[in-house]
Amino acid sequence: MLAAIAGLALGMAGCGGHATPPPVAVAEVTPSPAASLQDDRVYQYESAPLADRQRMVDERVKEMADLGAAILRVDLRWDLVATGKPANPADPQDPAYAWARYDRVVAAARRYGVELLFTVWGTPRWAADPLVRPNPAEAYAVRPANPDDYGAFAAAAATRYSPRGVRRWEAWNEPNLTLFLNPQYERREGRWVATSPATYSDLLKRFYDNVKRVAPGAVVAGGVTGPSGDPCGLSCSGPRPKRVAPADFLRGLDAPGLQPPMDVVSHHPYPTIRPELASRPRPRSIDLYNLERLTGAIDRTYLRDRPIWLTEYGFATEPTPSLAIFMTPAEQATAISDALRRIRELRRVQLGTYYFLQDNAGWKSGLRELDGRPKPGREAFALPLYADPGGEVASGTRVRLVGQARPATERTTVRVEWRSGD
Repeated sequence: MLAAIAGLALGMAGCGGHATPPPVAVAEVTPSPAASLQDDRVYQYESAPLADRQRMVDERVKEMADLGAAILRVDLRWDLVATGKPANPADPQDPAYAWARYDRVVAAARRYGVELLFTVWGTPRWAADPLVRPNPAEAYAVRPANPDDYGAFAAAAATRYSPRGVRRWEAWNEPNLTLFLNPQYERREGRWVATSPATYSDLLKRFYDNVKRVAPGAVVAGGVTGPSGDPCGLSCSGPRPKRVAPADFLRGLDAPGLQPPMDVVSHHPYPTIRPELASRPRPRSIDLYNLERLTGAIDRTYLRDRPIWLTEYGFATEPTPSLAIFMTPAEQATAISDALRRIRELRRVQLGTYYFLQDNAGWKSGLRELDGRPKPGREAFALPLYADPGGEVASGTRVRLVGQARPATERTTVRVEWRSGD
């Protein structure tokens, strides 16, 4: 984990350019969660000239490493690697598999000294349940007809990449949302019943067993829940719901006969409300502004006291259909530092992944604009710093500053500058 720093300042108000800086004391604080970033472009260069692809991946990975990301989260898409059905699915050398895009990412990560977290999801068409009629644009979300196919792919991926240093894995992405796992609910005796927890349990059991068989020292995260759900719970009447609330999803996994193994519980606490409205009750959501609900939901199940990874969160600077809550670029920078404070308060969180490096047409939480221009949030990610407690600081009062030096893997020197006057 990266080192956290704390400062103590007195008399913050100055009188002009020659004012005497306040005395500062440096104290050690508890370690912060490991800093992590995601950038989907790292595996999306297949249309570029072959000779340019590794260089393009290297540039993205180097930038994230330079910003202080110790761990890069990467979607390892089953449907992109296995477009055809393999004859020997647990064998990474099967000719049906196309690993090149991920080989480049692994090579770049090793070159620039960062770890990878592979999130394995996306159903190939040949593996999809034929009884489920998907939105054609979301065919990857159809549940596999046979969860053993997913488990075999996990074995192949772990066999290929564990010897190359990959030791962190996530099983699926947001399996409580129809967008990533379809269906969520099915009709049973006149009611809609949440079947996605059972579907996901089967997938996670196969994934965990196969990864651990190949790489016993690997760390496997499960859950990977999106932040919000519909009011249905685990059963309801009325219109067909599309999302299972994260607390309900965890409760569903706790059912007798399910309880899939996982070393870590993963969650995506995207804001579902603006920070200044965070005191409003949100029983169907778990986000950065009510994170205490996450530990409560976990500890009411067989997963009690498990460590936590927050493997996607971000703050959009424009509204999009998938992330309606947005803020100005300056507010985004403030929210990034504030997120460190909130995540540190939840002591079980081992890493936090900011999503993502650069905007695309449908998602605007990037540290860079779509055209590549940096937002203020880029610098905030590189050196998040917040006052504890927050709010306006009066002249002559004490303030405790907490930040995280990125990149730093051991004791390091940080210069804290003081500006007098306005």
